[in-house]
Amino acid sequence: MVVYYGTKRKVKKIKDLGPTTCTNCGHNVIATLNREGGYHHVYYIPVFPNVSGWKFIGCPNCGIAKKLTGAEFKDLKKQQ
Repeated sequence: MVVYYGTKRKVKKIKDLGPTTCTNCGHNVIATLNREGGYHHVYYIPVFPNVSGWKFIGCPNCGIAKKLTGAEFKDLKKQQ
């Protein structure tokens, strides 16, 4: 018997953090707060979530990501 098993990763944009200057490329951009996640699949059906994903701030210009701790992510998520 063959069992098809796999994972699929996705990046979910949580919110825009507002205009800032990227430390990597130096452009004025609107940074985004993102969370990476996904699901484990059996026979192409998502079964359970993968909760160990990254939490990061991303630059839309150069694509660099700054990894965040859980506390930093919660603080940025609560800010208005």
